[in-house]
Amino acid sequence: MSFSSRRRNYLLVPHRRDGLIECMKSMLMHSFVLDALDTTGADTFSHFEVLIDEHIAMSSQHYRLLDTNSATSGSDDGIVCGGHSTLIPTPSRLRRLVPSIGTFHTRLPLRKAFEAYNAKYGVTKRRYICISFNEIRHILNLAQIIAMIQPEGEGPSLLLGEMKIDERNEVEVLNYSQQKNVDGNVCNNESHESSTSPDEGQNQHHPLASVPPLQPPRSHRPLDYHQRTESDAIEETLNLLPILHKPLPGPKLICFDGDQTLYSDGANFEKSPKLAKYISMLLQHGVTIAVVTAAGYEYQAAKYELRLSGLIAYFKERNLEKSDLERFYIFGGECNYLLRLGQDYRLHAVREDGPGGWMISTKYLVESPGNWCESEITKILDKAEACFRSSLIEQNMRATIIRKKRSVGLIPKVDEKIPREALDETVLRIQAELEESKVALPFCAFNGGRDAWVDIGNKRVGVQVLQSYLGIPAIETLHIGDQFLYTGNDFAARSVCPCVWITSPEETTYILKSILRLAGVPLIASMNLMVGEEKDGMGQQEQQQNQGRVLGERTGKKKVDFEDVGRRTSMVQMDVYTGEFIGNAIRK
Repeated sequence: MSFSSRRRNYLLVPHRRDGLIECMKSMLMHSFVLDALDTTGADTFSHFEVLIDEHIAMSSQHYRLLDTNSATSGSDDGIVCGGHSTLIPTPSRLRRLVPSIGTFHTRLPLRKAFEAYNAKYGVTKRRYICISFNEIRHILNLAQIIAMIQPEGEGPSLLLGEMKIDERNEVEVLNYSQQKNVDGNVCNNESHESSTSPDEGQNQHHPLASVPPLQPPRSHRPLDYHQRTESDAIEETLNLLPILHKPLPGPKLICFDGDQTLYSDGANFEKSPKLAKYISMLLQHGVTIAVVTAAGYEYQAAKYELRLSGLIAYFKERNLEKSDLERFYIFGGECNYLLRLGQDYRLHAVREDGPGGWMISTKYLVESPGNWCESEITKILDKAEACFRSSLIEQNMRATIIRKKRSVGLIPKVDEKIPREALDETVLRIQAELEESKVALPFCAFNGGRDAWVDIGNKRVGVQVLQSYLGIPAIETLHIGDQFLYTGNDFAARSVCPCVWITSPEETTYILKSILRLAGVPLIASMNLMVGEEKDGMGQQEQQQNQGRVLGERTGKKKVDFEDVGRRTSMVQMDVYTGEFIGNAIRK
């Protein structure tokens, strides 16, 4: 292949861009340059709503015609019959603008989401900085969860709680007036005296907050956040009203990526008490949770448990019911190893074959792992490994190639780092090689941030298998991940369910909080449990210990020490690439 051909192919692959977001950003730029974003910004998002609605309608009509044509002509794909094309779909206006546009599973109330986002951040008031890629991504995320929870615009207001901070840093906590607890008693500021944490609300324009507050006594002042550990500051701040175990409106299945979505890349779930609390609340409201991760340790449950140690410890301390625990799954190797949490707080392999086996029950899906041939798997992995080796040599990468049963990867040597450009180049080479070879099985070649992998199967297959096995339709499924670029492994999930694109576990936490609030689940922050007089003269450590003691007395529950979880898991560490337990010397 010539240099010009390589350059042309590289430019044709927008592996670091998203077509829809770039198109939105381009259109909003005109309004910004003309200093008209304040008056026309919302209209621009309304226009995209119309384009998306039109695209959904035309796509639905096309699929109906395909079904009719396939039934009458006997053609397998419904498009080619007798050597001639019988259906040439007319592209929608949105597809003409964004040729790479994919599938929309719901309408997107973009204007509503933009107005909420703008109310908090005032993006239309800016004079020098136009709306950014990430801001449009946040607006799309917000629109997606609104669409799933309030498809007809019904239910709780988009603005569900706010916090006002006066000049003396006294926090007025918004309570849910006339909100009844399980015993039928009205919640008041005696039983729920509290103040919100910094991330529970930044100002009175929080996009998910707006109920009149019940003010706590002035003597209740929050602790200095800078004098408290992260675990204490978060866990003691967030106390939730008694949970009413009723089905949650919106998604019935929420799938998560692992690295950089639930925990930092290459780390374990150890320091996210808020995220753990929100996930447990979703389970208690009937939502099925599945971690669909590229980490493939076959059916060695202890290795997955180590990666999710803090989350499972939180479930155990909160004594979740058996039915809630059994709605927690992990799908390792993209779609190869399905495990389920049991009443003993351990992960157990889900039977593949026989009655109720997940492979047997999903065999009707063309791409289901139950239909894969071992010889084809070997063929794909051999090609990928050869491509990895040539790329490693040509780009002088300080890396090692490892091969597993259903994957092959390029990982950095100890204390080394592979440049992002080298990883992208390697992934694009392998994608081109395998696509040209017309391999028979689904695969996923992706840049993991520090490494590159080729997996047999992908997250499209993983989510589809879960939908089929659990009987949950695509419109009630939500996938949350950070790898939605062309070289990412969450990209494939877009075709089978609505998705939310995040970039960190903190963003995942905010998304789950937004889902719960929009669904009408009351979230009351409770950090300020002691009167001001009791705090006078206390040292930092004494304040923290007393705060935890009072919290335990009032809630009747133990506080999970996430820092202790981290210390305990550090005693037995694991190479996240190979899955080997390596004592105290985990490689980075």
